[in-house]
Amino acid sequence: MDALKVHIVPLNEFGDRVTGIKILLSGNPDYVVSFIRRQANRVIHSIDRVALSHPNPHIFYEVPHTLYSLIINDMQ
Repeated sequence: MDALKVHIVPLNEFGDRVTGIKILLSGNPDYVVSFIRRQANRVIHSIDRVALSHPNPHIFYEVPHTLYSLIINDMQ
């Protein structure tokens, strides 16, 4: 999250990913990036597993149905 706030991005793979995220966010002004407590890592790890199950890079425009219950539980 801190990397998204600074103007200088490292010239490495991490910096490339940060730049890509900034580009995606600039095209979608309704999105908000914020700090999430550590317990929510279960949801993001599940999202990673779903994303990595695709043979090519994939952007989800809707929440996969398999993740709804995890997200709802973490919101309570």
